[in-house]
This record gives sequence, structure tokens and C-alpha cells, in this order.
Amino acid sequence: MRPRPGWLLGCVLAPALLLTACTSDHDSAPESTASPSATHRTTETQAEKELTAQAQSALDAVTDQDDSMVESGVERASDGVHTQPDLAQGVSYKLSVVCTGEGDTEIAFTPTSAGSKKSVSCDRSVVFERFVGKDSLRLDIQGKPGMTGLIAWRINKV
Repeated sequence: MRPRPGWLLGCVLAPALLLTACTSDHDSAPESTASPSATHRTTETQAEKELTAQAQSALDAVTDQDDSMVESGVERASDGVHTQPDLAQGVSYKLSVVCTGEGDTEIAFTPTSAGSKKSVSCDRSVVFERFVGKDSLRLDIQGKPGMTGLIAWRINKV
């Protein structure tokens, strides 16, 4: 039997080693090698979850979630709240808003005769605004420049 050259063995083993290296499990990497951006996103998500829980808890403590609730939500301040709720003409409603984070938001109704413009501080205080349902009513709650955090809101029939 003739001896085979070493390079032939190397040519056969090299692709197998490369294939093994390319399919290694990246999840087994130590925590310290995680990219900073991945770690930062996780922190933001956790912070948003905490702010959402705080805002929802503040609303739940002072408003009913019974049959009188018309519409409710929690939005990022950067997105704001923009809704055209389906309301009965001439019926009284109560808007409850709480903001968590930093800065201020502003509540605005369109048409302006539906309700007054009101500033809301992002200190977890709940602000109430009574208004009367009108055709094509639009509600906007927008963070003022530099505002960060979440806006929780709820409309109840009075």
C-alpha cells in the first residue's frame, strides 16, 4: 500500500473543521461579549414595562374599568395618543390621563369647543378632563419637546 500525502488529509479535514466552526452555538458566549446595543435594548424594554405598569396602576387606582369605559390605552410619548373615539352626541365623558417619565404632555381636543387644552406633568399624577361627545371628535395627547416616557389614558362615560 502506498502512503498518501499529508496535504490530501488536510484537504479532507479543513472543510469539516470550517463547517463545525460556522455552526457553533452563539448563545453559549459569555454575557460580557454581548453587544452593547443588544444590552441597551433590553434595558429600554424593561424600563418601558416598568413605566407602563406604573401608569396603568395609577389609572386603575382612580378610574373604573366597568361598562362605562369607552376606550383606553398606553402609548409611548414619542408616538402620542391620537384617537377619534366613537362617542354619543351630547353625552358627558371623563378623560383620565397619567404620564410616567420626564417632561410634560398636552391634551388637545378637536374641535376645541369639546374640551379645553390642558398640560399634564409626567410625575405619575392623574389628570381628569370632562367633555361632551360631539360628531368627529378627535383627541390628541402629545409629549412636549424633550418628553420621554409613556402616556396612559382612559375615557369613561359619566
